[in-house]
Amino acid sequence: MPKHGPASDLLEIEAALKRIQSYIQGLDEAAFTASLITYDAVAMNLIVIGEAVNRIEPTVLEQEPTIPWRLIVGQRNRLAHGYEDIEPAWLWRTVSQDLIPLKEAIARLLARCSP
Repeated sequence: MPKHGPASDLLEIEAALKRIQSYIQGLDEAAFTASLITYDAVAMNLIVIGEAVNRIEPTVLEQEPTIPWRLIVGQRNRLAHGYEDIEPAWLWRTVSQDLIPLKEAIARLLARCSP
């Protein structure tokens, strides 16, 4: 598989989503924000996701129009360049509510990429 391309980028997103889920498993918002290691690991994986989304052709992403792809890339930019202004509650909402629909969309896109 090529280093980058829709399938490899989607797999990278899928792996980052799985890592985030493993990091937050069993945590509530207070425990998440109290653990700097978890917080930083989650933020880094959200950056990975945004970077991979940014590499995927818009025609691929358009197949899942309910996912706010540009916002995901924007979130990556905010985490990478404006991290000092990130509210922990905002990050928690993202990982506790928004990742399930993204994970499902990535699975569907991967199924379409399979031969």
